[in-house]
Amino acid sequence: MPASLSLRARLFLALLSLALVPTLLFAWFTLVQLHAATSRWYQSGVEKALGAAIETNRTTLTRLEAIAMERADSWATTLNGIEADPAQRTTMRTELRESGLDFGQVYERDSLAWRLTATVVPLGVLAATSPELGDSIPPAMSGDRLIRTSSGILAAVAPVRDGVALVTGVRLNPGYWEQLGQIREASELYRRVVVLVDLQRQRVWLTIVALVLVIAVGAALLARALAGGMTQPLSRLATALERVEDGAAQERLTETGPRELASLAASFNAMTARLTEARSALARAEREAAWRDIARRMAHELKNPLTPMSLSIHRLQKRFELVPESERRAVRESMDALLQEIGHLTRLADSFSQYARMPEPQEEPLDLSELARNCGALHEVQDVVLRIAADAPLPVRGDRLMLSRVVHNLLVNACEASPPRGIVELETGRDGSEAWVEVRDCGTGLDPALAGRVFEPYVSTKRRGSGLGLSLVRDIAERHRGRVTLENREGGGAVARLTLPLA
Repeated sequence: MPASLSLRARLFLALLSLALVPTLLFAWFTLVQLHAATSRWYQSGVEKALGAAIETNRTTLTRLEAIAMERADSWATTLNGIEADPAQRTTMRTELRESGLDFGQVYERDSLAWRLTATVVPLGVLAATSPELGDSIPPAMSGDRLIRTSSGILAAVAPVRDGVALVTGVRLNPGYWEQLGQIREASELYRRVVVLVDLQRQRVWLTIVALVLVIAVGAALLARALAGGMTQPLSRLATALERVEDGAAQERLTETGPRELASLAASFNAMTARLTEARSALARAEREAAWRDIARRMAHELKNPLTPMSLSIHRLQKRFELVPESERRAVRESMDALLQEIGHLTRLADSFSQYARMPEPQEEPLDLSELARNCGALHEVQDVVLRIAADAPLPVRGDRLMLSRVVHNLLVNACEASPPRGIVELETGRDGSEAWVEVRDCGTGLDPALAGRVFEPYVSTKRRGSGLGLSLVRDIAERHRGRVTLENREGGGAVARLTLPLA
């Protein structure tokens, strides 16, 4: 090739030559072999074999139908008491074996349908199950008195007396009727082949010529695309780097193409994934720091007025006797309500303080099952039925106070979510190198709108909840190198699971 040609032009000519040379050789070889191949498409012997198979099956079916019909009519008049007469049953068994039939049945019609009352099989034959043909008797009686089922049953029906019918038949292969239909379809299709041979030969010629032209055009287009595409991955990589630099969070490259380019794309994707994780972790840390600062400020602002408010209420209680008798009841109820609400606000301020000042865990060896049992003992007096299954020792390392707070919080949520006398289950176990504690309730489950945000601060479905309980639970689990999940359970309710590494 001339040295002045560009790399793109050289690749184009080389790829086009590699595509056209084998295509022309293939076309020549195919045209040489076409006549010999199409002449073998149709063999008259196959058509004869299919016709013989259809005729054989038709003769066999006609004979079986005639035998079944003749035996049914004969036994309907001579053996009309086989359901109660052992001698007649023995006679029918002998004649069933001689005639080649597989069963004889007696059906009686009640107010709803035809009901099977007796089944007889040939001597020496033990039938595992008896076919139920009651639903097929009415259409057979109104037609040719023959029953054909998809399970391979061929039977004939004969009336014995009013409301009683005798059915005799044979068992064929379960797919017999379908196979017979397939043979007929194959025979019809094969008859058309002889007509299509010449037409298909011309079509193959035209197809080969068109294929050569299509390959030539396609090879030219593909060669051009490949030659121009060698620089596209590098251009995409440069564009993606610029987008990442501008702050794009989910920029990915397709890991295809040559091994070197695919490896480069994989490295870039791994880098952007780590960068996205780092950005997410940083954003989460910033959000948590902001929430903790808000919680600290709210706790401070709440606690400042609560103490003087409580003292003022107590001073008013000491002067309760000065209130007129007619107003004392209303005043007492008002002061009790104020004290109750002050207590709620105090607990809410304590929750904010705990969330704002989460200490580092003081780890020690402990038994997670024992810790769960101790926490469960504090909740057995609740208005729920608490079932505890925490017997096997589960050695872990952790802060006893923090982990107790986690289990306690999960139990409180489960008890509050369950109806009166509802069942709350507390269970521990291990899964490989991890220990777990599960708390299951029978409440209404999680709201789908909040299912993905239950561990975020200040997200709560309780009327008086602060929305910090599950956030504290998640923080404590992560500080112990564990995790916590909360999902809906089958049958209603929710299941919370704390997972920690075994010591």
